[in-house]
Formats: sequence, structure tokens, C-alpha cells
Amino acid sequence: MSASIFAAVFIVLLNKALFTTYGFTFPVTLTGWHMVFTSATLWTACKLKVIEYKKMPLRANFYFSLLDSVTMGFQNLSLGNNSVSFYQMCKLLVAPCTVVIQRVFFGEKLPSPSVMLSLLVLLTGIGFATVTDVQLNPLGTFFGVMSTGMVCVVSILTNTMQKAHDVNSFQMLLNVAPMEGLMLLVIGPIWDQWVVGKSAYVDYAWTPEAMKAVLGTCALAVLVNGATFFLIGKTSPVSYQVMGHLKTVLVLGGGYMFFDSDASAASLFGVGLAFTGCLLYAYLKDREMKRSLAAQGGAPAPGK
Repeated sequence: MSASIFAAVFIVLLNKALFTTYGFTFPVTLTGWHMVFTSATLWTACKLKVIEYKKMPLRANFYFSLLDSVTMGFQNLSLGNNSVSFYQMCKLLVAPCTVVIQRVFFGEKLPSPSVMLSLLVLLTGIGFATVTDVQLNPLGTFFGVMSTGMVCVVSILTNTMQKAHDVNSFQMLLNVAPMEGLMLLVIGPIWDQWVVGKSAYVDYAWTPEAMKAVLGTCALAVLVNGATFFLIGKTSPVSYQVMGHLKTVLVLGGGYMFFDSDASAASLFGVGLAFTGCLLYAYLKDREMKRSLAAQGGAPAPGK
């Protein structure tokens, strides 16, 4: 948990520092380097017998890698063109958007009224925070909305494909990371050239500090993925969600300290309200899951 919190908080803040302090405006290229670094680390772990390789079908691997590569590109473009607060609010929108997508396209039941109420609290908080965001801009908003929608789709596909191909999270990442890294190495310079009109390989004035920051984000990307996959298998859903929201609060706090110095009271209130809604949502879903398992086992549900 400590490793996951440390890595998730500092990779966002270090990426933002790259974009603002060091003038590194090539987010998609950076994402490609993250995936290449992750691939090398995973293959080393595989050779050392730390994890086991299990092959996925090439077509499924390709299409998922392409979609995930574009999604990660949009996430970094969102971070590069928005304040840290708005970037985090877009991430918080993933939960309610996923509910809508699953209902519309997969025919799943809507959440219970109490869960819907928690989502309403979350959305209200997001509204307070984002409307008062002093760095809101049309291009950044577009990237944020696209990032949110695509993260929802990728999250659903990740769960579906793991079940369909009988692989765990590490095995799936070991399949898709090399292909995503290769795709992003090709797409990244083209995309960044289109968006910012420059290339990290030709136009950026590298300094020792910037190189250290880039290597730091690559190392943190591996730690984020590794700690996340480990925790999903070792903790309860509510523990993982609470830890995730703690990371959000820490990232937002760091963003206000280092990047959003004039954050308004309404924005801070919105962040707190959104955080409360997320915690309530995680608690209610965990309680529903426990009651469902208890009913299936013939035991009394917790709290009854």
C-alpha cells in the first residue's frame, strides 16, 4: 500500500513538473517510454521466474494494445493541458461513466438507490470543483472528456479479456506492454508533432535534471503497475478503493500546493464532497457484495 500510494502520487506530480518546470511538452512520447521501461522490467521478472508468461491471441492483444495506447496518450494530454485538479476530477468521473456504459451497451442492472445517491454526491462534488477550476480551457476539457470515456472502455475490456483468455493481471500486462510500447514509440512523435509542433527527439533542449525526471517517471510507472496488480489480488475491494481515494486526495493536495496556488474555497469543497461520494460508493458496493455472498452461502448477511 505504501509503495502504491508513493508511486501513484509522485508520478502525477513528477509528470506535471516535467510539463511545467522542465518544459517537456511531449506526453504521448513519454507514455511510450513508460511502456518500454515497463516491458523491459516485466520480461526481466519473467526470465527470473518471478512471474509466468501466458500467451494471449495476437488479434486480441493488438486491438487492446491500440486502444489502451490511445487512452494513455489522452490521459497524458489531459494532464499536460489541464490543472492537476481538473485532471483528477476526470479520473473520478470514471466510476459513474462506467455504470452508464455498462447499462447502455452491456445491459447490466443499474445500481441500487443508495449507490446512485453516492454517485450523485460524487458528481455534485465534481461540479463544484471543475466549474471553479481557474485553468479550465477548451482543449484541455476535450482531452479530459476523451480520457474519461476511453478509460471506462479499457477498464471494462481489461476485466472481460482476463476472464475470456484465463490470464491474470501480470500475464495480460506482459502480453500488451511490449506491443503498446512499440505502438507508442511510433505514434508518440507523430501525435506530439501534431499537437505541439515539436519532437522530443529533435526539438527538446535536454538537461541532466530533465533526464533524471524522465527516468524517475519511468521507474514510478513500473511501481504503479506492479503495486496496483499486487494489491487487487491481496486486499478487499473497499481497502483498495479507499487507498485509491487517499492517493487522489494526496495528488490534489500536492497539485494545489505546487501548481494551483489560487484554488478557491468552492473548489476545495468540491474535492472534499467528491471524495466523500467516492468513499460512500466503495463502502456501499462492498456491503452489497458481502450480502450477496452471504445469501449464496446461506449465512446471515453482515449487519443483520
